[in-house]
Amino acid sequence: MVRRPSRRSIVVAALLVAALFGVVLAVPATASPRPVAVCEPCDRGFVSAARAHGQNVSIQRSTATMRVHRDGSATWVVENRLNDSAATAFENASLRRSVAEDAVAIHDDRLLSTSVSGDTVRLRYRTPDAATAAPGGVLRVDYFRDDPGLYVHTDLGADRLTLVAPAGMTVERSLPGADVSGRRMTVASFDSRGDGPFVTLVPDDPLGPLWSLIAVALPLASVVGRNVLLLLAVPAAVFAGGLRGLAWAVSAVGPRTATTTPDRRALAVVALGVLTLVHPLYAGFAVAGSTPPLLAVGAGAVALGAALSVPTVRDHLSVRRLAVVVCLAFVVAVAAGALLRAFPLGDLAIRDGANVVRLVSPALPVYAVTFVGYTAAHASLRRGLAVAVGTFVLVLATTFSIASQGGSLYFLGVVLGVVGAVAGVVVGVPFFLLGYGLPGPDGGGETD
Repeated sequence: MVRRPSRRSIVVAALLVAALFGVVLAVPATASPRPVAVCEPCDRGFVSAARAHGQNVSIQRSTATMRVHRDGSATWVVENRLNDSAATAFENASLRRSVAEDAVAIHDDRLLSTSVSGDTVRLRYRTPDAATAAPGGVLRVDYFRDDPGLYVHTDLGADRLTLVAPAGMTVERSLPGADVSGRRMTVASFDSRGDGPFVTLVPDDPLGPLWSLIAVALPLASVVGRNVLLLLAVPAAVFAGGLRGLAWAVSAVGPRTATTTPDRRALAVVALGVLTLVHPLYAGFAVAGSTPPLLAVGAGAVALGAALSVPTVRDHLSVRRLAVVVCLAFVVAVAAGALLRAFPLGDLAIRDGANVVRLVSPALPVYAVTFVGYTAAHASLRRGLAVAVGTFVLVLATTFSIASQGGSLYFLGVVLGVVGAVAGVVVGVPFFLLGYGLPGPDGGGETD
């Protein structure tokens, strides 16, 4: 029998719910972050500033040199080659400086000087906080990282950007695709995926690579900790609490009321799987791309229910054997997904290159609820919860990027995880009842 939840458990659950709502309410409703280039004065920033001063310009080619200093600041030298008709106007020093100040203001940089040579305008300005000092004498350049809620980097801006480390230091960690030679890193493109990369500059030290790793790990520690708490721990606690409440409710009902036989419970799971398989025939709408994974999940549910409807299988069950049956059902779901990807079935096919295991993985915690029901009736409920919650956390960890900073809509990921937890408990009710009614290792179980 399952013990009634203690007062302590109820208090912990209440605190978790309160924490969740606190996160939702505390996140400001900020606007979408503005897209900017790494070197904005090399691109849109300069063009927009020039047009604001009545100059219609186009940049033919731009280069930028970023010299990082030991105090974390960086001095930039940007050279923009303009179209011939616009270059002449920038011989006016007052106009040139006004445009340059507006162009660099987007990053709150300080203009140092401007000059013009033929059709090329040259800007010198300083960024005060391009790098941060880290243990081991390392400089960690955070400039290429996005600032959630404020701006995201979309491209390089310049045709070529060169970063120069301070004297006595070398580039250890560079931008993807960069050409690195000692103090210099040169790059012609920028990968805007993710949060943006770190660049590390290390002193001439054999332990430089280790210090570089530590320098990157330090700012990520708080990000990972926050994500583990909000994106993994909170939804997992909701899932565990829901299953524990389900176990208590079924135990409280008792065998006098819950009189459905194991055969019928197994057939109920089969029926649920069949309804999932044929849902394209009756569903009036579906989320784009959801049909193929649901078909695979339905196939696994049919396999699980069919296997446990066989008396010979039920009569020889144990905790380990039921775990094997649940895993085999998931294997069936993955195999069905692989077939849907292999054959040209139109809207029912999984696209080429998709990770079938990842698409089908949300079914594993639901299948594992069968194991929770079985352990609630015949073994340790904690053991069943540990397995089911572990599979659920695995799904969350492969769905969300734990090292991601998140953006202005970060809280939606938390809400999505909690909604998934609640949905898993609701959908898992038939699976729990099936496991709860199975005979135990000694042949005993819930019957009529």
